[in-house]
Amino acid sequence: MLGIASVPTRALMALLIVLAAGAAPRMVRADVEDRLFDFTDAFYLRNGVNPAAIAGRRQAVPPLATTDRPLFRHQRNVRALLTLPAYDHSGDTEFFTVLGGLSGAGFTNDAAGRTARQIADRSPEYVFPRRGGDPFALGATRQSVVLEMRHGYFSNNPLGLWIHVWVSYTGLAFYTRDGQRALRDLARRNGLDLDGTPIIRTVDEIDRLFSKGFVTKRTLPLDNTLRYAICPVIKDPTDGGIAPDQFLSITRRPDGTPVEPFFLNDFLSLQATGDWAD
Repeated sequence: MLGIASVPTRALMALLIVLAAGAAPRMVRADVEDRLFDFTDAFYLRNGVNPAAIAGRRQAVPPLATTDRPLFRHQRNVRALLTLPAYDHSGDTEFFTVLGGLSGAGFTNDAAGRTARQIADRSPEYVFPRRGGDPFALGATRQSVVLEMRHGYFSNNPLGLWIHVWVSYTGLAFYTRDGQRALRDLARRNGLDLDGTPIIRTVDEIDRLFSKGFVTKRTLPLDNTLRYAICPVIKDPTDGGIAPDQFLSITRRPDGTPVEPFFLNDFLSLQATGDWAD
């Protein structure tokens, strides 16, 4: 039989357990840590980039970014809201953001800077300008970019460094029998872009087209701040990797429909449910 004094003691213990549970730090889902922040100056310098030389460095100015508490010491309190879709080298879906641009002078004059530039030079971000427009456009593009990630991107490219390579179709693709056949095959697999030409989804497709003279590859001079880009990729966008306030910038047709609707479907599903769309 319980004694009179034992009742409040047990009640007090229960109360303390409840209070302790409420005071315990809230566990953060692992993939929330994959949200994209700008890096601290010290982290940029340690990895070979002069932060003062970053063109258009992302600041906490909505709608592109906001102020938020960093998750790691190497992050600045600037969390990216702008999100863009990409194909990786094999055509799989990725999501990334833009933190700034660099010329060759943006790399530090030391071993870290030389390594950083080597990383960028072997990491093409293939961009697809519209036919008849600016061949070095970054905004007015006909489809989403393709990222070369075969060199261990997530382990070897801590800043998300890339070299911009602009890919355009040539006359040989449109006016020769072999070119027309190649375009038909590509369109059947991948669909059509904003120009009505085939979407290119993989690095192998770019290389095959280039080897036959059906596309060109262009880069900007070393002194141009659009030559290189700082564009980190979300490592795991599931279970909170995409925040509720992020938005997707995607290529759209004149009527507003997305050229690649599967990117938007995945983004909205990941944002709402933490999982990829069915």
